[in-house]
Amino acid sequence: MSATDPAVVVRGLEVRFGRRRVLERLDFELARGSVTALVGSNGAGKSTFLRVLVGALAPDAGSTCVLGLDPAREGAQVRARVGYVPDRFEVSERTTAREWLEFVARFYPTWSQNEQQRLCELLALDLAPRVAELSKGARAKLALVAALAHQPELLLLDEPFSGLDAASRRAVASAVLGHLRDAGRTVLLVSHSTTDLERVADRVALLEAGRIVRNDDLEAFAAHGRRGLDLEAALLGVERESCP
Repeated sequence: MSATDPAVVVRGLEVRFGRRRVLERLDFELARGSVTALVGSNGAGKSTFLRVLVGALAPDAGSTCVLGLDPAREGAQVRARVGYVPDRFEVSERTTAREWLEFVARFYPTWSQNEQQRLCELLALDLAPRVAELSKGARAKLALVAALAHQPELLLLDEPFSGLDAASRRAVASAVLGHLRDAGRTVLLVSHSTTDLERVADRVALLEAGRIVRNDDLEAFAAHGRRGLDLEAALLGVERESCP
């Protein structure tokens, strides 16, 4: 796989839960080195899509290629090269934050203690308390450190700003994601905050009715409907157009 090939290529992806189709004939490409925001209404299938990309959920149809690998068959290899922050952070609450990171680090040969320390300092994260004692925001920071410390080629973030205070949101947006983009790595993130998206994303993909209905650079997306650079208004307008 060359450096110019897309980081993610999806064709005809379908995921069904019983009779309900969550993703339907979804096509998508994620350019290397981009920071792309995946947006859509609640229940549109954004979290489901990320789970497919890391091999946590097998699709019912279609093809998925992540960094040249099929996550349904090569999930372990995909996860070794991908940083993933799910929408739900599940970890034993008896362990300390430091002990949990030590456990996670064993699975990644590329784990960097220097990067772990840098991230903890950046996010003002204390690793001494047990997970049970951490606030929602601190847990979100811990999940980010675990996803970033092994310096992944691709970062998948499901609501990474949720629970963070204003200072931490700025730190994550300007430093963490900025560092990834500057290093030529690739980011796909889900967020309901248009302010955060405008701060970090250079592309926006809109997921509605199980399909990607638009995938464009940020300025072109936000300028849709002659509204100028107003992402929130543009999203509302595009969502209305995409509804039958």
